[in-house]
Amino acid sequence: MRKAVLLLLTPMFLLAVCVPTSARDEPRLPRWKKGVQEGKVEIDGHEEGWVALVPKGYTTKKTWPVVLLLHGNGGHAKSFLHVVKPLAGKRPPLLISLERCDNNQDAIGYAPKYLEALKKVFSLDESNVFALGFSGGGFRLWDDIVCKAEPLEKFKGVILVGSAKQSFDPPEKPEKASTVILVGDPADSNFKSREEAERVLKEKGYEVIVHEHAQGHSMARKPLKEVFEWIAEQIKASRKRTRRR
Repeated sequence: MRKAVLLLLTPMFLLAVCVPTSARDEPRLPRWKKGVQEGKVEIDGHEEGWVALVPKGYTTKKTWPVVLLLHGNGGHAKSFLHVVKPLAGKRPPLLISLERCDNNQDAIGYAPKYLEALKKVFSLDESNVFALGFSGGGFRLWDDIVCKAEPLEKFKGVILVGSAKQSFDPPEKPEKASTVILVGDPADSNFKSREEAERVLKEKGYEVIVHEHAQGHSMARKPLKEVFEWIAEQIKASRKRTRRR
């Protein structure tokens, strides 16, 4: 009788051993409490800092829309998050402010690299990824995302504040392309390339939204609140489409 039981159990044991690695065997994402959190990710063999505003109800059981924030030259991730936080509305998405990201740093290509690294830290909704850069951070977004076809497809919206076209022209519009939003004061010398940016984007079929103000080289409150309202609308529409499937 004992032999018979062993014979029956042996195939089941072998089957269990041969089952492919399941999702539960993969490294678990960290759990984060709501509020401001800080951490580091590895990029090109170096640890790079970030500061995040984790929204109420955040859990790894579902994915979350995210806005990457790139400060201006000489800025810092924590102080820039502090500036953006009151503009993002009462129920903001996950906001992650990057430390290495502006034109005065060795930060070429870092926004897309941060995005890939942060997937190991947060449960990100890859269909709702946005980036907002101010001044030098915005110029970096132009060269590293707007003008690169592969990263461009990963972002639903790229917002340049107090900045516009920098070194390159955008590629031919890919199947999935970010909406580009330009925010600035026409009298701001950093925003003087806005008309050229808008022209080259529209010639290639990109969607471009322009918010002008008269508050100099700044994170003007009214247009940026409108930008975050636009982001909220994009997220809501995306979720509706997902539910219909």
